[in-house]
Amino acid sequence: MTIKTYDTSYGLVSLDENDFWFALTYENGRYWDEATLQIVKDYIDPNRNILEIGGHCGTSTLFYAKLLNSDSKIFVFEPQKKMYDLLETNIVQNDLKHKVVPYNLGVFCFNGSGNMTLESLDVFEGQKITDNFAGFNLGAEGEQVNLVCLDSITLPDIGFIHCDAQGSENFIFAGSKYLIAKYRPVIFYEDNSKEVGKEHDGQYLAKAVKENYPQYSEEADFDIKKYCLEELNYSQCIEGIFRSQLDVLLIP
Repeated sequence: MTIKTYDTSYGLVSLDENDFWFALTYENGRYWDEATLQIVKDYIDPNRNILEIGGHCGTSTLFYAKLLNSDSKIFVFEPQKKMYDLLETNIVQNDLKHKVVPYNLGVFCFNGSGNMTLESLDVFEGQKITDNFAGFNLGAEGEQVNLVCLDSITLPDIGFIHCDAQGSENFIFAGSKYLIAKYRPVIFYEDNSKEVGKEHDGQYLAKAVKENYPQYSEEADFDIKKYCLEELNYSQCIEGIFRSQLDVLLIP
């Protein structure tokens, strides 16, 4: 892994220079997904904690850290060891050890272990992008990772959840129902099972995870929107204003 560090308006960002989409973004002088982050920031309570599922190297983490008051924390879960090491690097070099709590864990619907895919399923201009490390999903034969169900651990006063888990979202939320009911956080996530008129990369990811965990079919079909809106009486579901048509914001 060859690391390159960029000096951005949100801090120093170190990443693998072969990480296709991220490297391309920073080489062009942009910040990863900044337009989306600027939208969701208005729904973040600076006095409550943030839970980030799928932290990658910490680009969203650095953005969120600037929004929170001194006593609030960000709990970040990242299963891939390579990405977790970069996350730790970015935490340390931006003096955020007091604010960011990282976990080298994947979040799922059970406690145990699993495997990532051997490569990304992403495609760009007809070519497979194997070095999109944000595009690896839970599958088989790849890196072995440790998994945790959020309802089995204690996380304090979660006011905002950011979940980008490459097709594992339904499983994750099925294993987080009690946490969500307890804290009623704003939830921002990528709905990879969403029907948008044609099959898209997200649906391939969701299908791949489901095929690798057939014994969890009930969790695979868990509908977080229905749960929040109908059972927890959330006030609003916002879609269609983000970079990706798959992004969803649930507001209590």
